Amino acid sequence: MTDQPVAGPGPTGGPEDAPAATPEDATTGTVAPAPDPGAAAEQIEAAAVAPPGSVVALPRPAVPARTPRRVVGYLAAGGGGLVVGAFLVAALALGVIAPGPSPTPAATPAPSLTPSVPSAWADGQVIGRPDAPVTVEIWADYQCPYCRLEAVAFGPTIEREYAVPGIARVVFRDFAILGEESVAAAVAARCAGRQAPGGYWRFHDLLFAAQQGENQGTFAPGNLVALAGIADLDVTAFSACLDDTAVRAEVTAETAAGRAIGVESTPTTIVTGPGGKQVLRGFSGQWSVLADAIETVTRPAASPSPGASATPGASPTASPTP
Repeated sequence: MTDQPVAGPGPTGGPEDAPAATPEDATTGTVAPAPDPGAAAEQIEAAAVAPPGSVVALPRPAVPARTPRRVVGYLAAGGGGLVVGAFLVAALALGVIAPGPSPTPAATPAPSLTPSVPSAWADGQVIGRPDAPVTVEIWADYQCPYCRLEAVAFGPTIEREYAVPGIARVVFRDFAILGEESVAAAVAARCAGRQAPGGYWRFHDLLFAAQQGENQGTFAPGNLVALAGIADLDVTAFSACLDDTAVRAEVTAETAAGRAIGVESTPTTIVTGPGGKQVLRGFSGQWSVLADAIETVTRPAASPSPGASATPGASPTASPTP
């Protein structure tokens, strides 16, 4: 069976390329008027100088209009990731976040809404059972905005619906093509994975949360060490690993392996199983695109009817297995 590419949104890019959403009334479809900050300032100033006992009408805070249902979902999730990323980058720049214990007792974390994958199933760059019939390979760059959106929007759902039940295993592949900090981030994730079974994925999530532009210093060594502190890693061993040329060679070799099998941009998702192979190039755009690809390869390919001769075809290029 040959590859069946599914069109994505185009070349590697980021959510910032899309036009900003405008608040819209859910029933009439009209655009909600923006508050006048100048008028509000004049009313507040009038209230400050008014005689005692006077009643001055102050501006009411604007209530955002209800937005259509279509903005809820991966776009909302992506927006949340942008807020978290901005916070992490600002904290790293100010030196607020640094390795070491917190001076105050930590609050009890709220229960996760996403079922966690057993630690025995998180092995390096792989999440899921070794004997899962389907493999989902995600070729990505930690500086790629669409890779970040793919991870934030669909990563937890893939784990919950396919990795936890044992249907698929998820493999993250380094395709570090956007510069030196892409390679540095990939090296850092591998170093985290060498310290704990789930360390790779914990650091994977932190890297995407902290993403802020390309080669702007976000993934400089000092910031990567600070993120290691957040991930509760041994920062001394982590720092030494960052300088290990063998780990860097692993990243460059995997990037070269991706090019060899036809990966050209990020993200590229390759789904293989009993029913063949599906290739998704670019951001999936909708959960159904990714889910349909997984469901298609989960079902065994139909056998040719008796007496029918099979048409010879090229065998699909096999991706490297972890």
